[in-house]
Amino acid sequence: MASYISCACNRIPHSTDWGRNGLICYASCHAVVIYDPFVSKIGKVKNTLHRHKGRINTVRWIKHRYINVEWELISSSVDGTAIVWSRVNECFECTSIIEVGDVLTLSNSLYVCASDTLNDKTFHELLICTGSVKGEVKLWLRNMSNKVKCLQTLTFGKKLPIEACFSYLPSTDLPLLAVATELSTIELYVSSSHVIEESNFLKVQMLTGHEDWICCMDFNHITNDSILLASGSQDAMIRLWKISVKITEPLNNDLRQKEQMFVANDIKYNVTLESILYGHEGWIYGVHWCPQQTNSKNQILRLLSCSLDKSMIIWELDEISNIWSEKVRVGEVGGNSLGFYGCKFDSSGMNILAHGYQGSFHIWQYSDKVKNWIPKSIPGGHFSEVVDLSWDPKGRFLVTVSADQTTRIHAPWKNKALEFWHEIGRPQVHGYDMSCLAMLTPYMFASGAEEKVIRIFTAPTAFKNSLKRIANVDDFENIVADSASVPALGLTNKAMFVESINEKKTEINGVEDEDYSPPTEEELMQYTLWPELQKLYGHGYEIFSIAARHDGKMLATACKSSSLEHSVILLWNTSTWTLIQKLIAHQLTVTQMEFSPNDKYLLSVSRDRRWSLFEFNGNTYNLIVISSKKDGLHTRIIWCCSWTHDSSYFATGSRDGKIGIWSPIITNDKIIPVTSLDVKDSVTALSFSIQSIAEHIYVLAIGFETGCIEVRKLQICDNNIVWSKCIAYNTSDAHHLTVRRLKFRPCKEELNILQLASCGSDHTVKIYDIDVTKLEDL
Repeated sequence: MASYISCACNRIPHSTDWGRNGLICYASCHAVVIYDPFVSKIGKVKNTLHRHKGRINTVRWIKHRYINVEWELISSSVDGTAIVWSRVNECFECTSIIEVGDVLTLSNSLYVCASDTLNDKTFHELLICTGSVKGEVKLWLRNMSNKVKCLQTLTFGKKLPIEACFSYLPSTDLPLLAVATELSTIELYVSSSHVIEESNFLKVQMLTGHEDWICCMDFNHITNDSILLASGSQDAMIRLWKISVKITEPLNNDLRQKEQMFVANDIKYNVTLESILYGHEGWIYGVHWCPQQTNSKNQILRLLSCSLDKSMIIWELDEISNIWSEKVRVGEVGGNSLGFYGCKFDSSGMNILAHGYQGSFHIWQYSDKVKNWIPKSIPGGHFSEVVDLSWDPKGRFLVTVSADQTTRIHAPWKNKALEFWHEIGRPQVHGYDMSCLAMLTPYMFASGAEEKVIRIFTAPTAFKNSLKRIANVDDFENIVADSASVPALGLTNKAMFVESINEKKTEINGVEDEDYSPPTEEELMQYTLWPELQKLYGHGYEIFSIAARHDGKMLATACKSSSLEHSVILLWNTSTWTLIQKLIAHQLTVTQMEFSPNDKYLLSVSRDRRWSLFEFNGNTYNLIVISSKKDGLHTRIIWCCSWTHDSSYFATGSRDGKIGIWSPIITNDKIIPVTSLDVKDSVTALSFSIQSIAEHIYVLAIGFETGCIEVRKLQICDNNIVWSKCIAYNTSDAHHLTVRRLKFRPCKEELNILQLASCGSDHTVKIYDIDVTKLEDL
C-alpha cells in the first residue's frame, strides 16, 4: 500500500461524492479513489480501486434511508460496466459487476425492501439504473447474494437520457425514478409493486420548464408526505419541484399553483413548481441538498449549486416569507480554470466541495471564529498522464511533470513523527505537454516539453519560505527572485521582486503543528511559480529525455528523432549554459539517459534497440561501447535504464520483457550481460536503490506497461548470481496504466525504510515505503 497517492478527478460531472461516512470517493482515470479529508490538516488518499478498463464517468455512495454510514459505492465506465464496491474490513472490494455493453453515461442506485412488508427496515436488495449512449436506461436488481439481473429497459425513442436519480414516493416505500432527457424534460417513473422483482416501472408524469439540457438532479425528503426535486440546467436556472400527497382544497382557491397529478399505490400525488432559482451565469453542473441532521428538529432547507461560472451558491428557504434566496457564494476570481463540474455538502453541512475542469478540488469550511466560509487544503494531482519525476538531491521534495502541462512539487509535513505528503508548489504552468525533467541542484531543475526548447527554473524566495515551514532548511543558494508570474499569452515565467522582505519569515526554521496551513488550490495556481532562468536551443524536434550529472555541472538532452542527425545527445555546461559536446551513437529517439553515481559514465538507451555507454576522460565523454541490434539481448525498443548505487552495474529494460544487467567494464569483444531476467511483460521503468542494504546486494524496482510494479533483490558475488522477488504491487496498489518512471528517494536519515516514487499514464503519483529488514530476510 502506498504511503502517498496524488491524482486528480476526472473532468466529468458526477465523478465525485462525499459520503455521510466522512469519505470522499472520486474517479481518477480508470480507478476509484477513496479520500479521507479529515486525516490531519491535509487529508490522505486511502485507496485506489481498479477493475474498470476504461475511463470512469460516475461515482456515487449508495445512501441508506435509515442508516447514516454508507458501506457501498457504485461506479460506471466507458468500458460498458457498472461496479458495486463493498466495504470489507478497511478496504473496498468489487462485489458485483453489471455488464451493459455500451458506453455508460449515468448510474444511480437505491436500497429496496427484501420483502413486501412495509415494516421491514432491512434494506439489502439494491435497485440500480444505468444509462448508455445507446439512449436506454436499464434497471437492475442486485439480491442479497450479490447476483445482478436486468429487470427492465426504458427506451426514450430519439431522446438521450442525460441524468437519473432515485427516491421513495411520499408515504410509501415505492421507488421513484426521475430521468432527465435531452429535450429538457424530466420523466417520472414509479414501481408498480413493492416486490421490485415482480414489478414494472411505469411513466406517471413529465415535468417541463427548462430551456436547455438538465445536467443534475437531487431529491430531498421534507416530510413523510412530500419530497423536493432540485434540477439544474444549462439554461443557468435551478427549478425546485415539490411532489406531495394530494390534499383536497376548496374549489374557490384561484391563487393555487398549477398542479400536475398522478396516482400510485392508490394514492393521488401532486407535482408543483415550488421555485425557480436564478443566480448563476453559466451552465449548472451540480446541485446537492444539505443532509438532514438527526439531532435538529427545525432544520433550515439548504441547497448547494455550482456552475461553469466558477462559483458555488448555498440557497436557503426563509420559512417566514417562504422565499428561496442566495445566502453564500464562494468560488474563484480570474485564473485559468474553467468552472466547476460538481458540488457536495459533507454530512455536517459545514464543509462544501467542488471539483473543476482541471481535476482540482476546492473545499470551503465554515469557521465559527470569523463567521464565514474559508478555503481548506485539498487533495491534488495531475489530470493527465504523469511522464517523469525527479527527487531533490537531498530527498526533501519530489518534482513531477505531466502531459497536463504542469510541473508540481510534493513534500512531506511531519506531525508527531508521521509524514503527510501534499503538493506545496506548481513551479511551471506551460502551454505544451511536458515530457521530461531533471534536477540540477537542490533548487534548480530543467524541463522539456513538446517544443524544441529546454527551460531552466530556479527556486524563488517564496518557495524557500514555504519549505522552511515543513523542513529544516539552511542551505539556500543565491535566490534570483522573490516569486514569478506568467504574462498574458506568454510561456516564460517572469521573475518578480519585492522591495522589502519580512526578515522574520526568513529566520523561521520550523513552525508549530497548529500554525502550519497547507496551500489551497488557489494559492498553488497563483503564487508558487518559479522564475525561468535560461532557455537552451539546439534540437530540431520535441525534447524527449533529459539527464543531469550528480554534481549538477552538466546536462544531457535528447529529442524525438527518426534519423542519425537528430538522435545526437547534446551536453550543456550549467555554469555558462553553452553547448560543449555532441554525442553520436543512436539512429532513433533516445528514450532515457542516466549518469552513473560517480559521474564517470553516461548511459543511453534508444528506440533503435541499442544502448550506448560513454566514459568521461576529464574533459569530454567518449563512446566506449554500444550494443548490437542483431545479436543483442533486446529485440524491441529499450525503454529504460538504471545504475547501481556503486556504479558497478547498470540495467536495461525493453518492450520484449527482458531486463539485462551489464558491467561498464568490457573484458572481451562480445557484449554479454552479467545476468538477465525474462519477465514477459513489457518493461517501461527501472530504478536501483540509492542505498545499500548489504554487501553485493542490489534492490531493483521494475515498472511494467500493465501498471504493475515489482521489487526484486539481486545478489552478485563473483560467479554466483541470485534473483529474488520481494514485493509485487498489483494494478490497485500500483498503477492501472503504463508505469512511466520509478525513482528511489535519496534519504540517509532512516536506513530501515526505502521510499520509492512512481508515476504513470493513469495520472497518478505514488510513494511506497519498503521495509529494508524484510528485504534482508528474504
